[in-house]
Amino acid sequence: MSSAISVNNLSKQYGQQYALKDVTLEVKANITTGLIGPNGAGKTTLMSLICDFIHPTTGQVRVLGHPANDVALKGRVSILPQDARFLKSLSIKKQLAMLAELQGFAPAEAHQESLRVLDLVDLRPAQNKLPEHLSHGMLKRCAIAQALIGEPELIMLDEPTAGLDPSTTDSIKAVIKNLQNQATIIISSHNLSVIEDLCQEVIILHQGQLHAHHALDQIVVKQEALTVKLADHPTAEQVAAIGQIDWIKSVKTGKPGSCLMVIYYDPDATEDVEINLLMALKQQGMTYREFTKGERLQEYMTDHF
Repeated sequence: MSSAISVNNLSKQYGQQYALKDVTLEVKANITTGLIGPNGAGKTTLMSLICDFIHPTTGQVRVLGHPANDVALKGRVSILPQDARFLKSLSIKKQLAMLAELQGFAPAEAHQESLRVLDLVDLRPAQNKLPEHLSHGMLKRCAIAQALIGEPELIMLDEPTAGLDPSTTDSIKAVIKNLQNQATIIISSHNLSVIEDLCQEVIILHQGQLHAHHALDQIVVKQEALTVKLADHPTAEQVAAIGQIDWIKSVKTGKPGSCLMVIYYDPDATEDVEINLLMALKQQGMTYREFTKGERLQEYMTDHF
């Protein structure tokens, strides 16, 4: 599979402090990649370097086969900044049309393009509304709409679901899913369930350096683990009893109060794993709330950072 982005020994330094240090990676084309890490890990810095908003101290970035500052990338790369804002007292349709004209669309074409991207985010009925009259979720969808102007080949979304309620988050996820296989998408988010639902690969940064870059299935165990959300946090005695079951390899618990338990099992040693685990939980007086196949990305991040 070809690369959409190539980063080689990339560093960004401010005085004696590195925001990014010696990062080398390849982002595959036409898949959705998650960019995650603790606050201050370098995620926004990396996205800014890819977009040529800032320049590297050392190293190189190539985007769609070109240097990041190449004029050939005009209209082919877009970004949704986390703090994207719209002008007050001007309808969202007019603002999107204005942005389309800045990309090179003729006025009539810019008008049609604004309606096209509003359709993509299901906001055409609100086209004449002012930003100050829209909900936070609608404004977020407007911001995504501006990132879709001109059908870019590379779309970078910084916290596309931050501050949204579950229903609006699902709407945003549906918009992104509809774009998959049409463009290369990079999503930076602290909402790890969004990353799990949308991404095929994950880049993890920590303290400005590359911690991991793998297929999501390699980072999160999908086939030989079950994550259980319990009504109460398990006691040491309960964990020990579950761990003694012959078909269970090991048991890991989340932080105190998380009420999470990850069960690693031998698929060849038992059938109907979920049913057998439910019976074992009942025997230990443990009430479950939710089962998830595999280890959650949240547990991986908690373990490592």
